[in-house]
Amino acid sequence: MFETLEETLSRYPDTLLGCPKKRVQYFDKRHDEYFFNRNRLAFDAILFYYQSYGRLVRPDMVPENVFIDEVRFFQIQSDYTSTRDNIECALLGKDEDLPQNFIQRKIWLLFSHPESSYAARVLAVLSVVIILLSVVIPCFESSSRDIDTTDNDESTFFSSLEMACYVWFTFELAVRFCSAPHKLRFFRSMLNFIDIISVFPYYVLLTMLNTRAPLSVLRAARMLRVLRIFKLSRYSSGMRILLFTFYTSMKELGMFLIFIFISIVVSSSAAFYAEIGCDSGAFSSIPDAFWWAVNTITTVGYGDQYPLNASGKMIIEGCLQRRRID
Repeated sequence: MFETLEETLSRYPDTLLGCPKKRVQYFDKRHDEYFFNRNRLAFDAILFYYQSYGRLVRPDMVPENVFIDEVRFFQIQSDYTSTRDNIECALLGKDEDLPQNFIQRKIWLLFSHPESSYAARVLAVLSVVIILLSVVIPCFESSSRDIDTTDNDESTFFSSLEMACYVWFTFELAVRFCSAPHKLRFFRSMLNFIDIISVFPYYVLLTMLNTRAPLSVLRAARMLRVLRIFKLSRYSSGMRILLFTFYTSMKELGMFLIFIFISIVVSSSAAFYAEIGCDSGAFSSIPDAFWWAVNTITTVGYGDQYPLNASGKMIIEGCLQRRRID
């Protein structure tokens, strides 16, 4: 039995408890009370949410998935559940708009959602095998001594095998595009963009095969073929989690890069002014010392590329000695 003031619940009128019209279906006239057949330990935190003006704290005795279900049931909007909802939408495709046509929807689920059926899982395994095969082909091609030639660039076997892989990639991309519920949103998806980028270089090479294209362009197109390995992210939940983590942590990563940049500038300035005025100085300017600072910060070491004079060595030895003392 829990008691609280209606004024407390009305602080959040969009929730189940805060809106009289929403909670009226749970009113028991016989006992003159509201009855919710829900988790009691979780309801302590739900009621505390109203009493504390929006603080949502999960009890230690309540599992996370149970607590999230309770928060959703009481229609509480919080960062605790919104982050989880975003992850589920990004990784599991929940709340995705499916095609209205029955055949189109079946094709879309077959090629885009491996977890939707057994046939979709088999098709996903086949796609993974073809992706790995297409990645292995350039590795074997790199052993050829005449890789920059245009007449004898690839053997017949590798050429036919790679063509078969790209026929499958093109067919898969075309089928998913034709069955997509939103054509414009299809191109906005990062996974679909990776598919397009991984297929495009092959056709560039195909058009330049019998032309006098610069070797640098051909090498760049060949190098881009390796990007097709990112197609595995469509079938790997772990890789999708990693990409989603980077996407949601851009602000934190930006602050980290700013801190690294500040450290590089300060270290480069200290090394430059310690070397200035010496004939044997290793740095002609502060930007010239950036690479030395990057090597030092990442603990790679500057080696013999930048031989420091006595002043520079004293600074480095002093920093290392202080680090050992700390």
